[in-house]
Amino acid sequence: MNASLHAAARGLAHTLNRSLSALDRLFLVRKHAPVVPPLFILGVPRSGTTLTYQIVTQWLQVGYFIDAMNLFSGCPNLILRLASPFLRQPRPVFSSRFGKTDYRFAPAESGTFWYRWFPVDDESGHYTDPTAIQPDRYATLIANVQSMSMIVQKPMVFKSVYLDMSVGVLAQIMPEARFLFIRRDLLYNCQSMLLARQQQPDPTAWWSVRPPHYRQWLSQPLWKQAVNQVFATQAILERDLRAYAAGRYFEITYEQVCANPRQFATDLADWLAPIGYKTYPETQLPAAFPLSTTIRLDKELIRRMEAYLEALQRGERHP
Repeated sequence: MNASLHAAARGLAHTLNRSLSALDRLFLVRKHAPVVPPLFILGVPRSGTTLTYQIVTQWLQVGYFIDAMNLFSGCPNLILRLASPFLRQPRPVFSSRFGKTDYRFAPAESGTFWYRWFPVDDESGHYTDPTAIQPDRYATLIANVQSMSMIVQKPMVFKSVYLDMSVGVLAQIMPEARFLFIRRDLLYNCQSMLLARQQQPDPTAWWSVRPPHYRQWLSQPLWKQAVNQVFATQAILERDLRAYAAGRYFEITYEQVCANPRQFATDLADWLAPIGYKTYPETQLPAAFPLSTTIRLDKELIRRMEAYLEALQRGERHP
């Protein structure tokens, strides 16, 4: 799809979902009953967030988005009411392609839902400044999250890499929310990001999360764009979690998840149990998941990426 057709389709979808949001208000649960706080799964793109999401929704009794909610993001409450009989423990699917699975009721990202409150792409990319928020702006977001939880009678779990850029806001407007931060070895994360970018229809077009200042990188080689994207996204996520969600986030590495998914799931469940999260009985998880530690790029390119990444970490370079 060329740029003009893509823009037209996006505009049509926006108009449709704006109309649907008015309809969806009829299905919003307006009771102010206590609900278990939501869990947000966050991490740099290509860091293992989708696999982590799949494990979490297998292990914990939670509600989650499905793919239909990405297309019809304006009516999440209606879709959840229709789909809730099918949203019990999901089919055990532990594979995906760029965060997507083929199973229609599989846990999905549904980034378009969040665009109703957070930027699609403004001067700071996807980033929302957490120091200058207007709480009233997010009243409908809070109402929707609470309503969805009451519809499914479970806490909601949300996974969207775009929310890496909004965690400071989320932590303030939902002071009871919890966050799961998945990180990966940065060099392998950068390699995976570059390989994913190369597989897109137009590798030169920006892909996935847009940190502040990303436009300044567009003239750089793709490998340097990938390293800047990974490094900046993780730095922002770490900073804002520490500043706004201290004591409310659980940190795990992709390597730990793959090595012992059951231990990860057990530890997470124990951490969440005091606020009301429950597990499914007798859930079976694989003993381990394969972890790629193969260098798949040219050795000289990897050497340059590693050197640049180390310079960023030392503060000698800036994205």
